[in-house]
Amino acid sequence: MAIELNGNWTKGFALDHHMQKSILLGYDELGHPHFDSKRSVIGEWVYQLKYRNQTQNVSLLVDYILQKFSGLESINLIVPAPFTTERINQPVQLIAKELSDRLNIPYSPILRKSSSHTPLKNIEEKSEKLEILNNSITIDNIDLSNKNILVIDDLFDSGATLEISTKKLFSKNARSVIVLAMTKTRG
Repeated sequence: MAIELNGNWTKGFALDHHMQKSILLGYDELGHPHFDSKRSVIGEWVYQLKYRNQTQNVSLLVDYILQKFSGLESINLIVPAPFTTERINQPVQLIAKELSDRLNIPYSPILRKSSSHTPLKNIEEKSEKLEILNNSITIDNIDLSNKNILVIDDLFDSGATLEISTKKLFSKNARSVIVLAMTKTRG
């Protein structure tokens, strides 16, 4: 069940919602909320990959993508969405690279995000996120003329990172930009 994502890209999808349910249980002594959360299957794979370094989940996610989506052969380039937090195993890069290898489509990490700003999860206003990201996301000096690009992301929340990434890709003459997030928040 793919979820359509609307934005400045040509087409956009998320494989599933990240959470099935999340119930506030209360607050700890420091005032931090605690939840009883149930992630979707895809959400759990992404969570385990991102926060528990379960790299075997990359194959599960790519298998799922290949089962659910046809028409990927029109893609000329697979690009991981830019990330802020450095990890030993970067989920978006691992997924994009494996999908690239399996489809024999070039992979190129041409988008980068500086981490010298307030974490986006601490910012409510999308317009503020877009302004910050416009200044912190850069793209390599590359000509993307007539390229159909697939951008892979792990989690779609406001869509701000993908909007600025798409804008930067189109600025380099990309023909089309398709975004594929593994999961989407319910917000």
